Formats: sequence, C-alpha cells, structure tokens
Amino acid sequence: MNKNGTISTLLQGVVRSYSQIFFSESYWFAIPLIIVSFLDISAGLSGLLSVVTANLAASFLHFDKHITIKGLYGFNSLLVGLGLGYHYELTMVIVAMAILAGFLTLLVTLAFQGILGKYYLPYLSIPFVFSLWIVFSAGWLATGVEDNPSGLYIVNQLFGLGGNPLVNLHQWWIEHITSTFLNGYFLSLGAIFFQFNVFAGLVVAIALLFYSRIASLLSLLGYSVAFGAYSFLGMDMTQLGYSFIGFNFILGAIAIGGYFYVPSKQSFFWAVAITPIIALVAAGLFGLLKPLNLTLLSLPFNLIVITFLYAFRFRTIPGKLKEVIIQEGTPERNLYSHQSFTKRFPNYGWLHIKLPFYGEWQISQGHDGEETHQGEWASAWDFIITNSELSQYANEGNELKDYYCFGQNVIAPADGVVVVTEDGIADNTLGEVNTLKNWGNTVIIKHVEGIYTKLCHLQESSITVKVGDSVHYGQIIGKVGNSGRSPFPHLHFQLQATPYIGSKTLKYPLFAYMENGKEIKTFSYPEKDQKVKSIEESPLLNKALNLMHGTVLSWNIETAKGMDTAKWEVFTDTYNKSYLYCHATKSVAYFLNDGVYFYFTHFDGDHKSLLYAFYQAAFRLPLVHIDGYVSTDFLPINQTFGGWRLFLQDIVAPFYLYLKASIKVKMESTGSEFEMKKVEYRSELFGYSFNRVVWTKSFILEISNDNRLKLIDQNKKTTAICESY
Repeated sequence: MNKNGTISTLLQGVVRSYSQIFFSESYWFAIPLIIVSFLDISAGLSGLLSVVTANLAASFLHFDKHITIKGLYGFNSLLVGLGLGYHYELTMVIVAMAILAGFLTLLVTLAFQGILGKYYLPYLSIPFVFSLWIVFSAGWLATGVEDNPSGLYIVNQLFGLGGNPLVNLHQWWIEHITSTFLNGYFLSLGAIFFQFNVFAGLVVAIALLFYSRIASLLSLLGYSVAFGAYSFLGMDMTQLGYSFIGFNFILGAIAIGGYFYVPSKQSFFWAVAITPIIALVAAGLFGLLKPLNLTLLSLPFNLIVITFLYAFRFRTIPGKLKEVIIQEGTPERNLYSHQSFTKRFPNYGWLHIKLPFYGEWQISQGHDGEETHQGEWASAWDFIITNSELSQYANEGNELKDYYCFGQNVIAPADGVVVVTEDGIADNTLGEVNTLKNWGNTVIIKHVEGIYTKLCHLQESSITVKVGDSVHYGQIIGKVGNSGRSPFPHLHFQLQATPYIGSKTLKYPLFAYMENGKEIKTFSYPEKDQKVKSIEESPLLNKALNLMHGTVLSWNIETAKGMDTAKWEVFTDTYNKSYLYCHATKSVAYFLNDGVYFYFTHFDGDHKSLLYAFYQAAFRLPLVHIDGYVSTDFLPINQTFGGWRLFLQDIVAPFYLYLKASIKVKMESTGSEFEMKKVEYRSELFGYSFNRVVWTKSFILEISNDNRLKLIDQNKKTTAICESY
C-alpha cells in the first residue's frame, strides 16, 4: 500500500469510527461526535490515541481495507480509549495504556469477528466490554495512575469550552429543565462517549436527528420504554447507575428498529418488545457484576441484540420483519431502497424460465383448463401455432403435417441437466389418443433443486438429448408431435418439483415474453387464447446498453453556462454488481440488464451531475423494440425528494408513505424493423405528495445506430452527447 493510500485509509477509518458507534459511516455525523468526545480532554485524547492505534495496525497488517475504512475495526478501540481517559488523568502511563489498549481491542475485535462471523452475526461492542474490563483491572495495579477529576467539575469544563454563555446556559437548564426523563435521556446519549453531562447529550441528540429521523425516533422510543419498565418495576435508577446503562436501550432500539431490520411497524414493535428484556438483563447483570467491581457498560445491549438476531434466523416463515441485506447508510435509505427494490423486482432471484420455442404461438389451454389441466396437474400450458384467421392448420387439416406446430423445434426453456427422456411412442392419428402412454414422448430437465420443466407429446424419434446431458437455453431438444393423450398436435409444458413423468405441476411464472405482440410481460402467467412470443432484443439497443466492465463513456455537455465534459467508466464490485462511475463527481449509478429491460437500481453521489440526470432518464428502458410502447416504474423517494419534504416524510416513513415518484417512458423509433436508425426514449418523471403532483421532469434519450447517445434535460435546457464507445 502506498503512503497516500495508507494515510487516506487511516483518516477515513478514524473519523468513521466515531459515527460507527451509531451504525453510521457518515463523516458529517462524525464531526459533532468527535467534538463531544473532547468535552473531557483526557477522554477525548485517550480515545483518539486508541482509535488511531487500531486503524494504523489494521492498515499496516493488511486487514480488510474496506472494513477498516468503514470504521468497523476502530470504534471498539475508540470506546475503550474514551473509557480509560474518562476514569484516569492523562499521564504518560495512561498514554501508553491507551495505545496498548487500542491494539488489544483490535485483536479482540478480530477474534469475535471470526467467532460470530461464522454465524453471520455482528460483534457489536462486545470487544469494547471485554477489553475495558481488562484495562480497568490493569489500571488499578499500575503506578503513576490518577483518577480523572474532570467529571466532578462540569462547570469548569463548560467554561473552558464556551465561557460564561455556556455556563449560564447550563445553569438555566438545571433551574428550568427538571424532568428526570428528559435529563436521563440526554445523559444516556452523552454517556455513550463517556461524557456524563446534559450538554454532551444534547449535541449528540441534535446530530442524531439530522443524521437520521428514524434513528432519533427509535432512540427516544427505546429510552422511554426502559424508563417506563423501571418505573413499573419500582427499581431505583440511581442505584443502577442509570446514566451508564441508558444507552443500552437507545442502541438496542436503533439496532433492531432501523439498522439490522428494515424500518417498519414490525421492526418498531420488536424494538419496543426487546427493551424491557434489556432492562431486566441489565438489572440482573448489575447484581452479578457488582461484587467483581465490573461495570455493565454495553453488555446488556450486546447480549440481547445478538441473541435476537440469531434466534430469528430460525423462523420458518420470514413474515414482514425483513433483515437488511446491504446497508445503505441510514435507516431511511434502508427503508426506501427496500421498498423500491421489492416493488420493482418482486421476483428477484427467481429462476428465468422462458418459453420453450421461438416465434409466436397461441395458448390452447392454460392453467386450470377445462380439459386436462385440473387438480394436481392444473398449472400447465398447451401451445399451438395459428394463422391470422386463428386456424391451427393449413388445407383441410386432415394430416399431421397440416398443423403449423407439428415438427417445429422445441428448445430448453433454461439451462439445466436432462434427467428423464422417453421416446419411441408413435404419433397418434388425428382425433385419437394414447391413454396408456398418457404423456407421450417426454423430456424432463432439472434446473435447480426442486424446479424441473417437462415437455410432452413430442414427435417420435425427434428427441436430441439423453439423460445426463447439460443443456442451455435455446438448445433444440426435440420437435412438436402428437404422441400420448393428444388428439391434435400441440406442446404440453409444465414446471414441477420432482423429476418424474407423472409429477404434479408447480405454479411458477415465465420470466419474460411478448403478449399479443404489444405487451412485455415478466414473471407472469399467460392465459388461454393469448398469443405469446419469446423476447427478441433489439440489436441497436442491446449494443448501446450492454455496458461491460471497462467501458468508458465520454460526454460533451452543452449548458446555458457553456460547454463541459464528463467521463464515466463501468466497474464491477465485490458482489458482482455493475455500476457507472463518474470520475469528476465521484458519483456511482448501479444498473441491471436482464435482456428485457435496462434498469438503474441505485445512485449515490452528486444530484447535479450528468450521471444523475442519466439515472433518472434511463431508470427503466425496454430493450425490445415496440414503437410507441410505454413503460412505467417508481423511483426511490430519497433519490427524488429532498429538503423539508423528505425530512418530514422520514419521521413517519416506517408507518406511512405519502411521497411518491413515478416515471413514464415512451419509446419511438426512426427507420424500419430491419434497419433501425434511431430509438428515442421520452421520459417523464412526476413527484407526488398526498397524490398531488408537486414537481415534474422531462428527458429525451436518443440512441443511434452508430452507438451514439444523446441526452436532453428539458428542465435544465442541457444537451449531452456521447460519441461511439
């Protein structure tokens, strides 16, 4: 690692260690927290020494750079250093202990990462608890160690920080704000950073509110429930050292209500439900640890949250309490991202089962058919080919070869392995059926465990595969026939959970197809009499929007202020997700291309950048050419709203969403079907508040057959052109 890289990693890791205490990676949120930690200079410097030591060691020992940068290797060391500096005056002995404690805590962190990581569980602040116990025990034996008296002289601290105005404010608060609840809440927030005064808690509370409205609400909720629980049980909070343990309820509520689970009514319910349990555990542990001269610290929070996360993995039905898969940075982003993604991609991760043929066919019998698709075999399709007059045969239809579908190729509907073939069954004379060999000539393909496709009534001796063969989508496996219980040529197609010819059907949607030549369907169930056709990508659109890793897009931008340029590059992250990266603004836009649509899934960066405009204009683009086709979608509200509107929505977002952003894209083309010259996407975005339109945006994206892109932002009067790439 070069010198600049090491310094950058160190600085990012140190700063984010402060905000990581609240499960955050925000630099801006970290700044007031750093200031709070230095209200007690001894605690602040000791904490800084420990966190710098931990991050330096993590960098030089080549631990995971991404984890280091997020502050995950530093925040436990920071807490240990803060605790050490709060209890002891900052002498050379304590300086040495802070450095050693920082490295010790890093090692303990790595140990718990390995132990709990096997179960996909977080280590939270367990390393802090164990390390500080060890450090305190060592401190009692060390010579040259003096207790830190600063906690006894809060007025002197405040005077040193802000002079008489701050002292007067402190005095006013003591005289006028006498609420035990309110003072306890602020003391608990300050205690997270070993600053046991209301002023520290007030700063943390304000910073938390601006960082996340949901986290702020949960902190109040968790503290309130614990306050009520202790009052109900008649416990003396002073004897329990309440200012020390209050943050257990605050962090517990934030962890369950908004960080590890998507914020919702259910997550808030469980945030409330576990708080009395944390309170009970805190009271019990207080009695157990007191004879050992050990403080509770954050042990109750750690024990209950980790136990809760582990226990809920055993649910057989997930329910509405959803774990966060990829952290977006704040509870609000986790919520909006989850809502947008599940609404846009309800079948994400499902197998892509396509039509088992090319060209346009008609469904003669669908699910729950009137003839044979009933009972345990209801979820199946029968396909035929018809002409413009809806006749399935030519001439008089007296011979098998008169039927348009007879002898047509049947293809594998997805990649898989052939597990069953049955051939050698003669094709029936028209009007007759073979009930002894009901399914006729058959091929069964295993795609994944529990999902098989079966294709029946194939032509005798037409099957081209054998058991054990690996097949890929589009590979010919046989031809349409008239064998088995089939009076007229057709293709029977079904999905099933077991690999047998007589298996009952499995209701499972088809990935993508054209319906009646004018509608794109994804993960749907075609019905009787509908005409369906496999998706055929437009070569022009596929070439332009098939953005591969390493592709560079260079833009020339014309604005009202003059000319500008932008350079984007396509990268792939560790999760194998592709994204566009703007070098000038450091903005990123993640995208998907499933062969049917080009989608953007996430944006992070400058909302004034060209990449953000492209993200909006190309949020969902069909890759199948249908002139005049209109597609619609919904955008995440945190990507389209801001300011006071979003601030207020955040507060009630887990319970009710009144903001909404939608997009409508119309496709128009120039040229013929065989020689397309240009495709134009006209995108219109609408922002709604309580179903009332509060803003609109319009974009035009042109894609030419020379691979040239042109983006017009009609609101900002901006035109950008990307030459062939």
